[in-house]
Amino acid sequence: MKQHKSRAYLQLLYSLLFLLTLTVCLPAPVAKANIFSDIYNGVKNFSELPNEVNELKEGFQQTAEELQQAKDKLANTTQEIEAYRIQNESLQEQNRQLTQMVDELKNDRTAREEYYHKIKVTIFTGIGLILGYFILI
Repeated sequence: MKQHKSRAYLQLLYSLLFLLTLTVCLPAPVAKANIFSDIYNGVKNFSELPNEVNELKEGFQQTAEELQQAKDKLANTTQEIEAYRIQNESLQEQNRQLTQMVDELKNDRTAREEYYHKIKVTIFTGIGLILGYFILI
């Protein structure tokens, strides 16, 4: 057992030496211990905050203006579309009236041509009867 304990102590001793060697050999991160530069950087960052806030405000105002312009443009476009719709309805009504007027004129022309044709037939029939009467006599 004594040999077993000494072997355990020897392994512990070798492990500690190995860890000590690793600790010495591996580079440790460099710690910044300059408190004045940290304070200076903190104050510098704090003093730059109003400028960043102003830039954000300007960006917000610009975006708000662009949004308002887009809304105005949309309203104008909507009004133009409504005006075009009203104008289109008016033109469709005028087109309907003109089509009706053209149809009436065509009907009047057709009736007039039929009337003239009847008059011609009546005149030629009358002339033919008169000539036939004189020929028969």
